[in-house]
Parts: sequence; structure tokens; C-alpha cells
Amino acid sequence: MADMHGAPVEDDASLAERIVRGAIRAYRLHPYHDVDAVVVAETCGLAPEVVERLFPTWDALLLVTYDRWAQLRGTRRATVPRCTVDHVRMTLAEDVADPGLVRVLAGAVTIAASERDFAEFFRKRFEEYVEELTRGLQRDVDAGAEQIGIPAYQAATQLLAVYEGLQVQMLVRPYLDVLVEYDRAVRTLRQGWRTPEPVSWDLDAALVRS
Repeated sequence: MADMHGAPVEDDASLAERIVRGAIRAYRLHPYHDVDAVVVAETCGLAPEVVERLFPTWDALLLVTYDRWAQLRGTRRATVPRCTVDHVRMTLAEDVADPGLVRVLAGAVTIAASERDFAEFFRKRFEEYVEELTRGLQRDVDAGAEQIGIPAYQAATQLLAVYEGLQVQMLVRPYLDVLVEYDRAVRTLRQGWRTPEPVSWDLDAALVRS
């Protein structure tokens, strides 16, 4: 389709993709709280009214932007991670090189912890990541690449806590070498994973049976 001057006219799907890519670029260029519909519109060369028409709520644009950005991570890796722990380390290294996504993630945490309309969607993203790490760690155990004496879901939760904690540290303590700290934390985690949890005894139930 073209306008009266013969120039191609973008449909809404193409415009939405352009806006999302513009939002990614805007978050790379500006602090989190400085990005709004006007900044995104300027970044992608559209009128603010177009952004607001296609994304009438800011949380919707933030969610789609986060999803698209997360999909792009890891697409340019030169090496394949040997295990899930290595995969998370590579992701953290990508965060260091591209901290804009971490700033978006920090904003998403605030939304996920709220009662706003899109809070459940953001919470679901966190649960999905835990599930992804759980599957990865279980594959590593099955392949003999990891020794874990606790449920894989618990190990995934701990690994995610280290990763996301270092993401926050990266933002507020930029002088910190988060990759070095990740390696140290993972060594400690793995030591704990290899020790099965002790069986917890229900003394009350034991007394009843006796």
C-alpha cells in the first residue's frame, strides 16, 4: 500500500514492530524513568499519537519490549554454553554489555509486585524463567554435567537469585566485576547442591506412632 505521493504506508503490525525496536533503542540511550511515549516516538521517527494509539497503556509496550529484547539475547553468541550455569553466565555478560535491558527488568519487578493490570503477565515471565532454568539443570544432571542433591526447581531458584541479585548490583555498583562475583557464588552454590538435604523428622508424628 502507498499514500497519494507513492510512498509505502506501514500497516499497524509494522508500526508496532518499529515502535518496539525504537523502545529498545530508547532504553539503551536513556535512563529508565526518562523514557516515555514521546522519547520512543522520537527514537523511531513517529508521532507520539501513533505510539499511544498502538500501545494505549505503557505497561503493554514495556511488556512487549521486554519480551522482544529477551528473545534477542544470545542470538549472537559465538560459543554454545556447556551447561545451564554457563548459559546464565553468558547472559550476565550480555547484560554487562547491554545494561538497558537490566534497567527495564528492574522496572518490571516493580510492576510484577504491584496490583496493576499487567502485573500478572510480568510475574508469569519470572515463573517461566525459573521453569526454563529448572529444565536446563535437570538436563545437566541427566547428562552427568551437574551434581545436584536437591530438587532442580530449588537449585534453579537459587541460581536465579544469584543472577538477578548481581543484575541489581551491576546497576547500583557499576565498579563491581559481576562476572567474577558470579563465578565465586556459583562455586558456593555447587558445593551446596552436591550435599543432599537432611531428612526432616516429624517428632510429633513419631511420638504418636510409638
